[in-house]
Amino acid sequence: PYRLHYNGKLSDSGGGGQFTLGGRSSQASPFFVAPRLLPRLVRYVNNHPSLSYLFATEYVGGASQSPRCDEGARDRFLELAIALDRLENEENISNELLYLSLAPFLSDASGNTHRSELNIEKLWNTSLPQRGCLGLLEFRAFRMPSTAKRSIAIAMLLRSITAMLVKSDPAPGLVDWQDELHDRFALPFFLRRDLQRVLQDTAQAGFCISTEFQSELLTEPDRARWCFDFAGGELSIEQAIEYWPLVGDVATQESGGSRLVDSSTLRLQIALQAEANNGDQLGEWQLQTGGYRLPLREDSGDNHKLRLTGLRFRDFTPWRGLHPSIRPINPVLLYLSHPRRDLAYQIQLYNWRPDATPYAGLPRDLDEAASRRQERFIVETIDRGQVPEAKSAPDKAVTEYSFDLRCL
Repeated sequence: PYRLHYNGKLSDSGGGGQFTLGGRSSQASPFFVAPRLLPRLVRYVNNHPSLSYLFATEYVGGASQSPRCDEGARDRFLELAIALDRLENEENISNELLYLSLAPFLSDASGNTHRSELNIEKLWNTSLPQRGCLGLLEFRAFRMPSTAKRSIAIAMLLRSITAMLVKSDPAPGLVDWQDELHDRFALPFFLRRDLQRVLQDTAQAGFCISTEFQSELLTEPDRARWCFDFAGGELSIEQAIEYWPLVGDVATQESGGSRLVDSSTLRLQIALQAEANNGDQLGEWQLQTGGYRLPLREDSGDNHKLRLTGLRFRDFTPWRGLHPSIRPINPVLLYLSHPRRDLAYQIQLYNWRPDATPYAGLPRDLDEAASRRQERFIVETIDRGQVPEAKSAPDKAVTEYSFDLRCL
């Protein structure tokens, strides 16, 4: 259910990890038994980006295999609000009306209804012979679960959300996330917080998932993470979400089995988390990279104060991609220092072996993959005087939740 890469990175297998919901027959589909369900589901998923990104493959965004309804053209998103409002006020919603009202919006930019995080091409599609009117919805924003238990947990989550939406409608309208969608919700911290709110909603509706399976949903074994303890807290670096753009003639690629994207940009979530009862000291620690102070955002989680940001940079030079003049960064070099401490930390994260030598082969198992990831992360204690002077990050490189080294 997963692939191991030479440098220890884990990714999904590329196989279908999607979950499909329907009934024992077409007419027994919950979307036809409860015609308000599908419009509510569209709104609810729009309200909760964790359902779009937290369990997805590496390739997400408007050009991916599972784009959200608000990742396409803006005028389509505005029209979707009208379509949902019309369905809400319709007294008798037929199967055909339900499909025709939402199919134009549950598709990718080319109108392909197969490429949508909520895929309804087999709901009531009379133009798809034999298998188009099965009353089915496919959740495509899910990678292959790494274990059977994780698969069960995701199925519990989706069934609970569906049952809740039959009974109640906790998302009264669409949310226009604008840039926040690909900025705030690129960071795993905010995705996990959003999923916790989803779990609270289902529990309040009477569909409470056990603590054991909630933990399964909130723990991400496939996401690379490095951390170390320092005086006063913990520094963690975690793989975040990046939204890779299409490259080249999109219209020509549409008819093929694959499409070319520029996957050379990497985003990391970098966080400082305070020890219990030590939150006042956290703000004095400074992180810097490339001669600039990282603009850390204050927040809290699990009763601990923390400061975090996303860090975007070019990880490698693509064969064909955007911005040919931007050079890759390897390693990512960070300095962590405190104005009243003599010692500081130099942190290096490599994308390959630090000595640049080849690996003997692919990792044999998950333990060896973890070992290879860990050897790419080097922390050294240095004198504070060895930390270079740092400037404030320029505005053009800073968003509310990220710092983009490509803009320097």
